[in-house]
Amino acid sequence: MAKNKKDDTIVLKAIQDGYGLADAYFNVKVGKALSVKNIVPVMGLEQLTGNRLENFYVDTDKVREANTISSLEKLLKDPLTPYTKRLFSGFAGSGKTTELIKLCFELQQDFNIIIFSAMAKRKLKEITLEFLLFEIVEDALNYLRVNNLVDETDELLAEIVNNIADWCFDTRIVKEIKKEKLKSRGAGIDLLKGIFFNAKSERRTSASDRIEASRIEEPKINDLIFECNKIFDYLKEKTGKETLIIIDDLEKMTFLAAREFYTGNSAFIRDFHCKMVLTIPVELIFHADFAIIQNIFGEAEVLPMIKIKDARGKVYQPGVDCLTKILEKRLDLSLFENQCWKEAVRYSGGAIRDLFSIIQRAGLNEESEIITESSMKKSVNLFKDTFASRVQERNDEIKIKFEEYLEVLFEIYDGNKTAPKRNLALLDLLRTRSVMKYNGEGFYDTHPLLDNFIKAYKEKDAKK
Repeated sequence: MAKNKKDDTIVLKAIQDGYGLADAYFNVKVGKALSVKNIVPVMGLEQLTGNRLENFYVDTDKVREANTISSLEKLLKDPLTPYTKRLFSGFAGSGKTTELIKLCFELQQDFNIIIFSAMAKRKLKEITLEFLLFEIVEDALNYLRVNNLVDETDELLAEIVNNIADWCFDTRIVKEIKKEKLKSRGAGIDLLKGIFFNAKSERRTSASDRIEASRIEEPKINDLIFECNKIFDYLKEKTGKETLIIIDDLEKMTFLAAREFYTGNSAFIRDFHCKMVLTIPVELIFHADFAIIQNIFGEAEVLPMIKIKDARGKVYQPGVDCLTKILEKRLDLSLFENQCWKEAVRYSGGAIRDLFSIIQRAGLNEESEIITESSMKKSVNLFKDTFASRVQERNDEIKIKFEEYLEVLFEIYDGNKTAPKRNLALLDLLRTRSVMKYNGEGFYDTHPLLDNFIKAYKEKDAKK
């Protein structure tokens, strides 16, 4: 089925609202950088939408040696799993959000798509099932309004609106609801959107207040899910399509918070009568507790890093060529003195975000009409310091000694790239991208920005 501009507009609006993007983000024209001054904005683009997706996107499935997104698309389209819930993961900076947004455009003919960033809506430490539920209900109601799907004569919609209003009153989200405001379906939906918006804001309080709210509302969570499912049924009746909800940035939660969220709430999430894609921290997938989560969601689809070296440390040219192509889409490579952009590729470790960050910082450092080798070196050194600062003892919810990190880094750096010791230190190093896992041969490697750091501590260790 051919795409049309109306469908693209609907998806663009969903992305804008879901990621909290200002109008200016879409209004400003950003093209291929043909001068140094234009490098900063084009490297800073994260959510590729509309023409930007067409102009800047590069298919990386082949070089990643995985068909992660195409596999996810097939799983979502499977007619035998109408309410499937899938997990999507990958290392920070691997390009997950770009791939999810592309997925939205690919599936817009098949689903009513709701997408949002959990991080854009709330602080990560405050993400709970309650927040998730409020956001889904609010966004589903908003989808009805924005897409002109509200039938003012439909009694079923009136019943849904009133039942949700009663739920809000019974669970003390609001002290009073004036029923006369609910006589119009449209007015009732706007009122409920406001109620849930205020409820989410009010939940940004002390931990004790949140616990009390949860104690009041948890027994009735299933009641609200039941009413939300009626909205999905209503949407399907109006559009002929199922609803797909994509929740991005959950992978940025801490390991313990994510483990608690998924192990404690998977059964509730399963009960939504829609298809869902939720992101999850990559380190949690490598943990033994993932088996509990897997019982509900099945295998996670993991977006691998783009490897630029193989397990033996030799240059993997297809990966280098892919990153080069990504750069060529965004900027003129003649803007770099002596092809010093190759240093950015080398030190990126295959992480697209790190590649862009190094080049963007070099552009900020530069005062001439090209990015010099000196500016590139300063940028690389800055990010070497940044990555080194991430390797430090943890004494918060997880206890990890500095020496435990060094032990893992030394082991992988010295050649044990396929079976390093699996412990909390390794999982935490995966979280910070100090260690990354690559597809194909299935090996771990230390981030090249940490090479000098590791060498220095190995020398120090040898002198003891």
